[in-house]
Formats: sequence, C-alpha cells, structure tokens
Amino acid sequence: MKKALVIYNPVAGKKKILNTKTTIERILKKSGYEHDFFETLPVEKQPLEQFANKKYDRIIVSGGDGTVAEVTSFLIHNKIKTPLVIIPQGSANILAVSLHLPLTPGMALKRGLKSEGKALDAMKINNKRYGMIATGLGYDTMIMAETPRYLKRKIGFFAYIWTVIKTILYYHSHPYKLTIDGKRVMLMAKTIMTFNILPLGHLKITKPFIGTPISPRDGLLNIFALNPKPVRNVLGFRKMVQIFQGKKISIKTKKSRRYQIDGNVFKGKTVTIEVLPKAIYIAY
Repeated sequence: MKKALVIYNPVAGKKKILNTKTTIERILKKSGYEHDFFETLPVEKQPLEQFANKKYDRIIVSGGDGTVAEVTSFLIHNKIKTPLVIIPQGSANILAVSLHLPLTPGMALKRGLKSEGKALDAMKINNKRYGMIATGLGYDTMIMAETPRYLKRKIGFFAYIWTVIKTILYYHSHPYKLTIDGKRVMLMAKTIMTFNILPLGHLKITKPFIGTPISPRDGLLNIFALNPKPVRNVLGFRKMVQIFQGKKISIKTKKSRRYQIDGNVFKGKTVTIEVLPKAIYIAY
C-alpha cells in the first residue's frame, strides 16, 4: 500500500464550509493510501525534521502560503524528491494559483495523487533560506508586513489591495546596488522583486509587460525594478520597469531594510539570491 505524509494547518481555511481534514482522509483511503498525519503547531518553526528520513509516496500540505513555504523549504533543504501535493487553504495561495491548481481541497488532492511530480527550480536566499515564488525589497515588502493577519483571514487577497490603496502615494524610491551574474547595476527603485514563478506569467497577454515569460523550469531568475513615473507615462509600462534575468543576484542597500521571501519578512542590508535548478518536485 502506498503511504503519504499529511501536513495540516488547522487554522488555515477554518471558515471553509467543508471539513478539509475529513476530505483528505476519505480521498486517501479511497485511493489506496495509508498516511501519517501531522498537525501544525502554534510555533515559529514546525518540527518537520522528524520526517526527513522517512519514505513516502506523496507529501501533502494543506494550508496557506506560509505553511506551503515552510514545507517546500524543508523539502529543498533536505533534498527530498518525494512529490509534493498542495491543498491551498490560505488568503492568496500564490504558488497554487501559479501552478493552476484547483482551489477546492478534494479536487486539488485528487489531481496531486494522479499527477506525476514535476521538477521545479527554487531560490536560495542569503545561503540559508529558500523560496519558490519571489524575493522582494521595498514596497512589496511593506505591503506584506503592514497587512494585518486578521484582515487577510477576513477578506483574503483583498486585504493586500486595501494596504496598497492606503500606502501607494507615500512610499518613495530608494537607491539599490544590483549585481547580476557579476554585472553591476546602480538604480533608484520603489521596489525590486526577483521572481522564480509568477501567476499568469506564462500567458502571451503578459509578454508586453514582463518581457520573456517567467518559468520555474528554465534555470533563470527574473528581476523587476519598479521606479514609477508620472501618471502620463502609465501606458509605457516597460519604461517604468527595468527587467533583468540571471542565476545569481545580489541586492545591496545603504541602510538595513526589510525584505520578503514568499511573504515572510526579514531584515538586512544585503540579499543574495541563487537559483537552484530542479530543486523540488510538485505534483500538479
């Protein structure tokens, strides 16, 4: 019989009508899986290392972006190639949306059990942290840090939009020193974001805005430096954004500033980002 590890956040999605835990157990049983069940704890770091040397056919995470980020970091750090199944239960579910996963628990789990694991790139940040989606400094980090958790639970992704509405006119550009694969660039920017994957980034309609489509399977990272111009230039989006690609990126600031990795906020003067090709397997 096949075996799965279920990492379940009981807080995420608690307002959902259906009981996600019951749904997971029912589908696993019907699909011929036995499982270990781990319920996340109200602690800063989950004790996942206990599972590092155990063998599973699937690892299933049910939770929001924070829970998913911690599980993917655990898998990447321990070089675990077991396919990951994501059951999105958060306010934004950015990774799930980026991979076009179903947003209902039952459908997401069924697809993950049927699909083969696909190798995806990841990011290693400051030689000690990992990310799947994006690392940012500047305005995007302020949005992540200043959006209240209670508001995210209440209105979901619209909580971030509310923060943007309140702050967009008051956040100024700052000087940054970029080094991309050894080449240095000095610039002023309101925010600098390095993407490994981007929702809708693969669609042709986005090409005029982001240039080359962003893929988590090409061994490259995509850097966007946003330096807003007056409203009259709003149609010239590419003029407002400087776009770069590379494998190793360093971003330096004069003062220690907050930066975010997949929505988790940290602080420092220097952020180094390196692509890790085919670092994780996700079933989707």
